[in-house]
Amino acid sequence: MEPGTTAVPARAKSEFRGWRAAHLANRPGVVPWLTVIGLGAALLIAGVWWPPLARPFWVSPLGLFWIVVPAASLCWCGGLVALLIGWRDDLAEVAILGAAICVQSVLALVHGLTSPGVLFGPTHVLTTAVLVANPMAMAAASPLLVPRLRFSVWAARHVRIWTGAWVVGSAAVATWFVIAPNAVAASAGGSVVALVVTLPTVAAALVISLRQLRLYWLGRRRACLMAAIGVALLGLSGLVWLGDPPFSAAWWAAHALDVGGVLVVAAALIVGYRPDRSISSVIAPIVTRDPVIALELGLSPIVHRFVASLATKDAITRDHVVRVAELAIRSGERAGLRGSKLRHLGLAALLHDIGKLDVPDAILTKPGPLTSAETLRMQVHPAVGEAILAASPLLARAAPLVRAHHERNDGAGYPDRLLGDEIPVEAAILAVCDAYDAMAHARHYRRAMDSTTAIAILREHAGTQWLPFAVDVVIATIAETPPELTPMLDGVGRLRTGEAPRAADFCTDGLPGMVPEAFPTS
Repeated sequence: MEPGTTAVPARAKSEFRGWRAAHLANRPGVVPWLTVIGLGAALLIAGVWWPPLARPFWVSPLGLFWIVVPAASLCWCGGLVALLIGWRDDLAEVAILGAAICVQSVLALVHGLTSPGVLFGPTHVLTTAVLVANPMAMAAASPLLVPRLRFSVWAARHVRIWTGAWVVGSAAVATWFVIAPNAVAASAGGSVVALVVTLPTVAAALVISLRQLRLYWLGRRRACLMAAIGVALLGLSGLVWLGDPPFSAAWWAAHALDVGGVLVVAAALIVGYRPDRSISSVIAPIVTRDPVIALELGLSPIVHRFVASLATKDAITRDHVVRVAELAIRSGERAGLRGSKLRHLGLAALLHDIGKLDVPDAILTKPGPLTSAETLRMQVHPAVGEAILAASPLLARAAPLVRAHHERNDGAGYPDRLLGDEIPVEAAILAVCDAYDAMAHARHYRRAMDSTTAIAILREHAGTQWLPFAVDVVIATIAETPPELTPMLDGVGRLRTGEAPRAADFCTDGLPGMVPEAFPTS
């Protein structure tokens, strides 16, 4: 073997490890999510087909009664609380998931109540109720599967009608099952009918679970990760219908996954999704799980205080960054950005002008053109913004995007005169969004342009001032985004009465040129 022949495999392994680390960093929560799915699926499949686990393990109808009835009742109450929270705060997805929990739980309650030898003798409904529970729950949650379909939009806008009908309807079905426990006979596990009913349900649950996981990538809210894992557990429990092993280890495991999944989802909805009252008014039909809303729900207090400080400094700048952030997130999603990349673009867009806190008011609000000296002073703000964000571990990865948001495709931008592909993709998108909003809205020194004129200017300078692909993406996003009277991120930085930004939150010690009066103190 020639010297150095092992270098390529070693380098390939090193590159693979680096790629894997970067991939996982951009998609946090993937490892526990995949672990739960893998272990749950393996346990149930092995329990169906591996004889030691497939044989009866603990034949106890009384045990089934006392395990399922209290657990299903608790799950139903949790689902109802989540439903009411969704109704109260206009959180359509929360209400829909709460309704799905109620549907699943009330039918599971029938399954427990009809345990043979306790309140009833042998009945068909013991199997029928549990067979239809998950499919009916997924049907109630179906607007979350394809949120942009017309019926999904209707369900979001009429969420009380949709969810109320499912809760009342499932309660009526459960009552009928109890009154006529032998009216409908379910197919045995492993039959074609059972598989046709349950396998699509498992797939639907995993799709909804993956959507929640993606929300966690964007908003970093643990409630999203909890909901992703809980929905996955709930869906996986249906794999027990691959066989017919009543009272086997797999059969009991399916009950544990079912109950555990519902409780985890309910806890996530109740504890994690309840928004602050200061922003609940702007969170409308959340059934689409709009990335803008997901980002807002995951913003840390320091981001709210940064934006609030901009409002104190200059209201026009504050409103500008809020609109730019919304357009940038939608444009980034259209461009294929996902997970942490989309999150950091949103953070950078919200905070791209934070360096203007260091710009004197006389320059920032000057009604006429700036002098050469004033222009140079203004052009420092991307570097100052980068320094402010870099000092915070929560915001450091957005700092380079803030620094680069005034770079130009032809290399004539600032502060680093980056050229073409040297500009990060996210910063290129941010630059176009920033320019469009600046043209389409009034500033201290000029009136607003109409949207058609602003778009024409973007097209004219694509390839010189802005990267062409970024211009195309942003224009396409503008064309498909209906004008809103109030930006969806308008609640960002709206501090509660009596709360003021705190200088300690900004981590500006030692930064050159920072003026203390730029940071109001409590």
